[in-house]
Amino acid sequence: MHDPLRKIDDLAGALEELRLHVGPADLLVGDRKVNGQLYLSLANACLRNRVALLYGGMGANKTTLVNLLGSAFIGLSFDEVENLMVTGHPEQNEEKIVGFIDPRQWSCPSASASDPSPLGQEDGPAPIRVLWTPWARSRWKVINEINRFPSGKQNLFLELLQKRKIGYAGETLELGDTCYFATMNPDFSATYPLDEALLDRISISIPAAQPDFLGGLALAERGREVYQLAEALPRLTPEEFEALPGLVAGVRLDGQVELSIISLLRDFTLCERAPFFDKTQLSGGSKPSRGLCSGCHYFNNPEVCCWQVDEGLSDRVRQDLRSYTRALALLLGLGSSDELIEVLRAVAPYVIWHRVSPNRTMLERPPYYGAGRLQYVRDLAERSINRTLNERGEMNMVFARAIDGEVSPKEALEEISRSDDPIARLDYARVLERMA
Repeated sequence: MHDPLRKIDDLAGALEELRLHVGPADLLVGDRKVNGQLYLSLANACLRNRVALLYGGMGANKTTLVNLLGSAFIGLSFDEVENLMVTGHPEQNEEKIVGFIDPRQWSCPSASASDPSPLGQEDGPAPIRVLWTPWARSRWKVINEINRFPSGKQNLFLELLQKRKIGYAGETLELGDTCYFATMNPDFSATYPLDEALLDRISISIPAAQPDFLGGLALAERGREVYQLAEALPRLTPEEFEALPGLVAGVRLDGQVELSIISLLRDFTLCERAPFFDKTQLSGGSKPSRGLCSGCHYFNNPEVCCWQVDEGLSDRVRQDLRSYTRALALLLGLGSSDELIEVLRAVAPYVIWHRVSPNRTMLERPPYYGAGRLQYVRDLAERSINRTLNERGEMNMVFARAIDGEVSPKEALEEISRSDDPIARLDYARVLERMA
C-alpha cells in the first residue's frame, strides 16, 4: 500500500539529518513549530497548478531545496532535476525555455505531404514539428531567479500559468497538472520588477534566510557534496506523486474556516470610495495610502484592514488560502475545526503579503520600522480572523438565518444596521436590501 505522507515525513527528517536543509522552526501552527521554508514548500509540492515563490538573499538554500524536493517527488537524480530548471537572465530567449522548430522535418520530407488527396486536391503544408525542451514537458517546473527575466519575457510565464499550455510556432503543448516553483533574489543591478499580474498568480511567497549561527555549525558537519547526499533521500513513486492532490482534496474545511477565509478577503478589499470595491482601479493619486480614505468612517481604525493596504485581493487568494490550508493540515495531521483555523492563521500571511502594498505610514511605525512587511500583514490577518470568530458571531448568525429564510430580510436588516462592522454595512446590509 502506497503511503506518500509517511515518505514525506521521512523526507523532512532526512533533509535535516543529512544537513541538506537547516533552519529554525519559525512557523507556528497552533502549539507546533515547524520550519516554514520547508513545510510550505512541501505543501506546494502536494498541490498542482499553484506557484510557490521562494524569496531571499543569495545562499539561502532556495534553489537547492526546490531541486532536492523535485528529486524526491518525481524520482529523478539531483543532477537531472537541476537540468530541468530554467534560470533567468536578460538574454534568455523563448527557444531556450520552451522549444524550437525541428530542422529535420525539411531535410527529409515525407512523400505523403506532396501526394494528392483522395479527392484530387493537394493537401496543405505539413504541420510544423516543435522540439519541446525538457523543462516544457516536465510536470515539475522551476523558474530560477525569475526577477532576472525582463518584463516582456515574464509574460511567457504569465500566459503559461493562465492557460496551462504552451504555444510556439502554431503548435500547442498541454501541460497537464504541474508543480511550479520560482526563486527570486533581492533587487540587484541585473534584476527587473515583477509584473503585478504575474505576482497575483504567484500563490504563496516564502521568505528564505541564510543559515544562522547554529545552522552554520550544522553545515560544517556536512562531509559530502549535495548531489551525493541527495541519493540517500526517500523518493516517491509516480503513483504516490499522483495521489497527493486527491489526499489534499480529502481535507474538509468546515463553515467556520470558509467564513474566515471569505471575511479575510473582504476585510482587505472593502473600500467605500473605490469603484466596484476594487482598489486596483484607483489612480495613483487616489489610493488609500494617499488620502483616499482620509474622510472615511473607518479611517485610522486599527481593527479595519481595507484602508491599510492599497490593493484588493482577487478570488485567486481565496482559492490559494483553501488549498494551502488543506495541504499543510494534511502534512501535519490536523483536521479538527480549531486546528484548521490555526493552520489558516499560519498560511494566510504568506499567501497575501506579496500581493498588497501596506500603508507606508503604518508600516514605518514600531514594531515594523518599514521592514517587517510580512509581520504587518500577519497582524492584519490575525485581527480579521479573530474578529470573524468573536465579535462577528451574532452578526453572522443573523445574516445566515435571513439567507436560510428563518427570519425576514427586513427584520435581519434592522439588526444588522446596528452593527458598525464594515462587512455588516458594506456587504451584509446591501444583500439584505436587495432581498427585502
